[in-house]
Amino acid sequence: MKEQDSNAGIFVISLDFELFWGMFDKETIASYGERIAGERTAIPRMLSMFKEYEIHATWATVGMLMTRSKAELTSLLPPQELRPIYTDESMSSYKYIKISEIGDDETKDIYHFGSNLMEQIIATPFQEIANHTFSHFYCVDGHNNAPEIFEADLDAHAKISATYGIETSTIVFPRNQASDEALTSCKKKGLLGYRGNEGHFLYKSRKDKQQTYLVRGLRLLDHYLNISGHHTYPLPRHTDFVNVPASRFLRPWSKKLRFLEPLRLRRIKKAMTVAAKRGEVFHLWWHPHNFGIDQEKNFANLRSILEHYSKLNKTYGMESMTMEEVALKATK
Repeated sequence: MKEQDSNAGIFVISLDFELFWGMFDKETIASYGERIAGERTAIPRMLSMFKEYEIHATWATVGMLMTRSKAELTSLLPPQELRPIYTDESMSSYKYIKISEIGDDETKDIYHFGSNLMEQIIATPFQEIANHTFSHFYCVDGHNNAPEIFEADLDAHAKISATYGIETSTIVFPRNQASDEALTSCKKKGLLGYRGNEGHFLYKSRKDKQQTYLVRGLRLLDHYLNISGHHTYPLPRHTDFVNVPASRFLRPWSKKLRFLEPLRLRRIKKAMTVAAKRGEVFHLWWHPHNFGIDQEKNFANLRSILEHYSKLNKTYGMESMTMEEVALKATK
């Protein structure tokens, strides 16, 4: 890889690592379990590919999946008065724990426990474990919850992270629901930065039920045609809490839309090239379960993107960085 200069572009990858904790309010194990189970093979393949291309990646991880057993999980739950309340109770992972059949540990339940996968990520060079909240906490849908409730969630995540010898530095908010109150709590707890949304009205923080069909449709179209821009940006400078905004979600391969795949990849690569030429940041993100099925197609697309990054590195000195590395660079 080409030696980095101070004005070169930056390529950031972040992954929302959730297992079924990120889908329990939308799907069932019967309807989505194959994708979650597929993470058991997809994540090692990702790590191998990241190692091959020297990719620094951020794994924003739900704290509940980091627990090694149901007993450890329940021991880390905040007291009842510090658990979030949602208008739609189906969004509460605490209610889900009560009504679902969660196994005793990872050997009996691959949908809710991921300590083995955690160890593989930690053992791979240049990987950052970030905070994705302990309980897949929704900061906009749960906007009436007091700051102390969100801070109790952050404390629970810190406790399970410490058992892996980790102190997280950055955070990704579930469903990208950041709020001013949550950002204040994150700074209070010593976090350095977060992944904000793309700078366009289509991607602003909304309650989940406010994601209308029109918004979702325009977002889908934006993956193939440049509606909202490239979303590259200069490295933030001299700030005590760094926003490392997303630039593009890496949609999984779709059989129905397979004829549009060249447009989708071209959109991503064009934005990467713009960032490399301008010395700006391009931030790509996805969920590991997006690669849970159709793995050959999804990994072919990922390899194509990483090959493009490799060319940009050699030509323009573009560098791969984690969110933490960007935050540290921005605060210098």
